[in-house]
Amino acid sequence: MRQTKQAATGQLGWGVLAVLAVLVLPSGASATEVGVAAPIDAAATAARVQVRYDETRTMSGRFVQEVALGASGRVLRSEGTMHFRKPGRMRWEYATPEPQTLIANGETLWIYQPEENQVLRAKLAGAFDSQTPVSFLFGVARLERDFRPELLAPAADGSLRLKLVPKNAAENSAHALVLEVDPESWDLRAAIVRDVLGNQTRVELLDVQRNLPLADALFEFKRPPGTDLIEAPGGG
Repeated sequence: MRQTKQAATGQLGWGVLAVLAVLVLPSGASATEVGVAAPIDAAATAARVQVRYDETRTMSGRFVQEVALGASGRVLRSEGTMHFRKPGRMRWEYATPEPQTLIANGETLWIYQPEENQVLRAKLAGAFDSQTPVSFLFGVARLERDFRPELLAPAADGSLRLKLVPKNAAENSAHALVLEVDPESWDLRAAIVRDVLGNQTRVELLDVQRNLPLADALFEFKRPPGTDLIEAPGGG
């Protein structure tokens, strides 16, 4: 496999998980609107996140993703649009710095990189188990059952920061997700995840709309003629 393919696939590993975590979490309702008192500790905050996720059927908007590479110190910035529909359907369109499309139909995941003239195909099933910080998004795990929540110091803009670590992970594990949440509206502002190689991905959500109808066609992929197909281990 060419180095470009390996690098692209690696960047779309934890980066995609962070995007998923951000995109499917509901936003736009206040604490009083959902009939729950404002959380004052980590457990209550995690419970609110779970409740708000359970309420959400679809979500669309823009995203800005920054990947800080631990080895080199470089920061890779990308922007695009996203759509998500339960269960397990999503479409991410990376517009900059180079086009990429990520589509899942609930069973299969495709990553299309037109400049490389290639498509990576993988099975969605089994990709997210209870050991991953975003497994609750696919109904595999529950925050209150499978994760240790921790409230961190607020972000510079005043956002609440909730750290989620799988209960079966070591105390010093880097395998954790940090959510940044508006303390008044409970809109999700950003998500941060660090992988085992020391790379950190931050995803910011913009112009989010949720629970709007999304057509099936958004989550269908047809491989362009002549495109190289790369099968992930156990793939599609």
